[in-house]
Amino acid sequence: MENNTNKNLNIFSKYFNKNKSSTTSLQSSYVGNHKYLPPISKEWKDSVYTFNKNNIKNLPIFGLKINEIIKNYFNLYFKPKFIKNKFLAYKYRYLSLNKIYVSKAEIKHTNNKAIITVYVYNREKISLLKRIKRIKRSFYKKIILLINNHSKIMRNSSSKLYNKIIKRLLIKELILLRKYKLKLNLNLYKFEEKLLFKLKNLIIKLYNKKVEFNIINLKSIMLNSDIFTNLFTLKIVNNKNINIIRIMRIFFKKVLLANTNSVVEKSIAIKGVDFSLIENKFKSLNISSILKNNDITELYKDLFNIKYNKINKEIFNSIKYKNIGGLRLEVKGRLSKRNRADRSISKIKWKGGLKNFDSSYKKLSSVNMRGYVESNIDYSIYTSKRNLGSFAVKGWFSGK
Repeated sequence: MENNTNKNLNIFSKYFNKNKSSTTSLQSSYVGNHKYLPPISKEWKDSVYTFNKNNIKNLPIFGLKINEIIKNYFNLYFKPKFIKNKFLAYKYRYLSLNKIYVSKAEIKHTNNKAIITVYVYNREKISLLKRIKRIKRSFYKKIILLINNHSKIMRNSSSKLYNKIIKRLLIKELILLRKYKLKLNLNLYKFEEKLLFKLKNLIIKLYNKKVEFNIINLKSIMLNSDIFTNLFTLKIVNNKNINIIRIMRIFFKKVLLANTNSVVEKSIAIKGVDFSLIENKFKSLNISSILKNNDITELYKDLFNIKYNKINKEIFNSIKYKNIGGLRLEVKGRLSKRNRADRSISKIKWKGGLKNFDSSYKKLSSVNMRGYVESNIDYSIYTSKRNLGSFAVKGWFSGK
């Protein structure tokens, strides 16, 4: 028994020594630039990995229900009795342009929880803030006029009449200010945990696990194709006698493409070794080998000798597809102005290009999503109805 144990120990020590020598060996090949790999949520809206196929059957239906729940949550409003407003039907509230636009939810599943990422454009907040500013300006103007005309009014009327005049002039605007501030507070509360936990409880009942929200506020409609196509469909539904090409031009004017040199971008990339990368500068990244070759000073410069002001620029420049490279919009369906059953009309307009510069011009390999969709393109489709019939809007956004 003792001899067998000694043999096993010798075999283990030989194998360990071989591995130890291989770790300190020099780097045989050079390293290339890092590829951009899109996240799984961009490839499939609902990403989950399970061994039991029965757990996946209900996920497509749950995804549709969750999108409806999230949109209805962000379209919450006060009761008309509470603010003393006129009652608005659901149809007019759905078609209103001053609301919170929400993209389709991107859901990533783990064993314990589901992470839901949602892109949001808060147009309601912008319109409410503008109205509050206007009311404040008119309110202050009236106060200045009353102060200037104070002596004239007091001569012709008593103090009681003077107070009544002030109340009548200012009370309407104070009520309006209160209404819009209440609406603004409700708009801001929707993004806080005070109301979000109620939305989470509804989704927990479907998935039977924890839910985590990742809400991303966008500054422009052009940064997400779902929001862009949704707003465009609402514009068509609201106006019957609409000129689609004219609206396309108005939307496309808002799209700002990156100012870059097209000759340099479309030039073929020369394949070679990039010695600016740390992996290619040093033959081995082990500390012992660096100390032997006295390369520690160069490594220190590469890692730590960067100015604090340049760190943000270097991180931002390393991000890929952060600028809009092109846009294409396609509208098909019953879009005639007259109230008759004409044939379907199709309108197409584009700006810039949708090609991937790495694969089509620079002759570099790139990653595709779902087998055929390029990694730099964001695609969305929205359908809606009019009195004449149904129509669809398709949108493609490409990044650089």
